[in-house]
Amino acid sequence: MERFQRNVIHPLAQTETERTRRDSPHGFAVAVDRSHVVEALRHTPTAAAVDVLVAGGGPTGVGAALAAAREGARTLLIERHGMLGGVWTAGLLNPFFDFERKGWLVAELIEALKAAGAWQKWRWAATFDTEAMKRVLEAKLAGAGVEFWYHSLVADAIVEGGCVRGAIIESKSGRQAVLAKVTVDCTGDGDVAARAGVPYDLGRLTDGLMQPLTLMFEIEGIRGFEQKDAFDLYDRMAQAIRKHHLDIKLPTGRVNYAPWIITVPRMDTAAVQMTHVYRVNPLDVRALTRATVEARQQAHDAVAVFRKIPALETVQLTQTAPAIGVREARRVRGHYLLTLEDLQAGRRFDDAVTFGAFGVDIHEPAPGSGVPSGHHARMRPYEIPYRCLLPQAVDGLLVAGRCISGTHEAHASYRVTGTCMAMGQAAGMAAAWAARENCVPALLDGPSLRRRLAERGAGFLT
Repeated sequence: MERFQRNVIHPLAQTETERTRRDSPHGFAVAVDRSHVVEALRHTPTAAAVDVLVAGGGPTGVGAALAAAREGARTLLIERHGMLGGVWTAGLLNPFFDFERKGWLVAELIEALKAAGAWQKWRWAATFDTEAMKRVLEAKLAGAGVEFWYHSLVADAIVEGGCVRGAIIESKSGRQAVLAKVTVDCTGDGDVAARAGVPYDLGRLTDGLMQPLTLMFEIEGIRGFEQKDAFDLYDRMAQAIRKHHLDIKLPTGRVNYAPWIITVPRMDTAAVQMTHVYRVNPLDVRALTRATVEARQQAHDAVAVFRKIPALETVQLTQTAPAIGVREARRVRGHYLLTLEDLQAGRRFDDAVTFGAFGVDIHEPAPGSGVPSGHHARMRPYEIPYRCLLPQAVDGLLVAGRCISGTHEAHASYRVTGTCMAMGQAAGMAAAWAARENCVPALLDGPSLRRRLAERGAGFLT
């Protein structure tokens, strides 16, 4: 023992050179004033060069990454949270909407959740266990050979000669570049496209307002509680507030989309869709922060009301979501703009990549404003063309998920997770195909892409 101790070099005995580390500076400011900082030219190290770079690991991004890797592309996925799944996991979002007949990777994921005992039917949709979802998605991506980096934020797009060549990543490793033959923007907010200079729309046409934000939360102690509908629960909550003189205001009016206590496949547990924060620009970090704080207070208030309702007296709040749910942000302008008229006609496209069958679900952007929201406008199942995934102004980039090219009304239908994952699997296949052929995604034949997707088992309208 003594001999071992004599050979140990104590950290304090090391020289300063042996113990001290210094990272390379990211860049120095050459001019600073109260409105701007002018940065010096930077030399950003390249951390990876891949065939397909996927920005965002939510439902859309995991679909894109899996499809690209399955098609033989070297694929890297960048995710800002410490988990895959996005709104499904970091957002605690249940249920899983519009998944039926989507096929291929969507169907595979559902089968994996069923095998894990983490899936159950719920009314007109289905629910899953969020912790199981994290494990299943990690196993799926690892099994397909997808490399994924957590705790990493896409800070900028790399554009050369009008073509996106990859992205700048910020993480604990510092500022790094990832080069890619094709980049797929699955951020939901269209961050990569916006930083590449692609035009986009925000909000509804009348006033630019977007749908409210919702922070999901989980409760336990529901004792088999089954909700009749949103109106019934709203009425019971309003009655409890009056009866017990609670200084609490419900965040919505009497609507069909909230409140919902959504049972999940975990004993005595449910997710709650109720909180709403209005007139928020989700691209403004200060507004996003204020909305999160307000929504979290709404969640605690809701549980206080639940505990005054018969059959819910034992409810406990177990967690609020790490990330607030954003229904609507940028809608990237593409080669085709999907409209409410397309939905009402149930339009089909020869270059379709998937279909949507979810209703026009517009959560009122500004209650009391007197502007009709268009919630539940008439629609029929419709297809989504590949051209909606091709952004204007640049090459080398695909967008998928709720940020594709569409109007405020059409977006309210295709924004749900089953449809978004199906768009992702199509974008991933297209990206791998373009990388293999050394061409930009806009040069791919849309009808041929549709046929290839069908061959893999992706679902389309008949």
